[in-house]
Amino acid sequence: MTQLIINGLVLPETSRDRYSCYEQDIGTQLEMISPRLVTELRGKVQIISWSYDYLGDELCRPLLNVLRSGGSFPVSYLPDTGDTLVTSRFLKTQLTNPTFAFSRNGKAYWHNIAFTLREVSAHA
Repeated sequence: MTQLIINGLVLPETSRDRYSCYEQDIGTQLEMISPRLVTELRGKVQIISWSYDYLGDELCRPLLNVLRSGGSFPVSYLPDTGDTLVTSRFLKTQLTNPTFAFSRNGKAYWHNIAFTLREVSAHA
């Protein structure tokens, strides 16, 4: 099952609690004079966390280029509310730098790839 496509790169299915996608409320909390606490909700954004044990150069390097670009990029993702991929624009908020795991047939494989993405625009 496809869980994540980033800028056209189809990432392998990950399991064992290594993929999550959920909505997060965006807003501001205000302390009133009364001293009640009030939250002003402005919308919701999707948060995606993904990690994988190891990837080969042919997928790892283009993925890292997109994640390290600093700009937003298109992502098709599997939400926790349905079975159909949804597409939106995201920014990288966290990235664990991969380490060299091993080489096979002269190609590098990178270990412990993990990142978190946040949707750019809030929705209702």
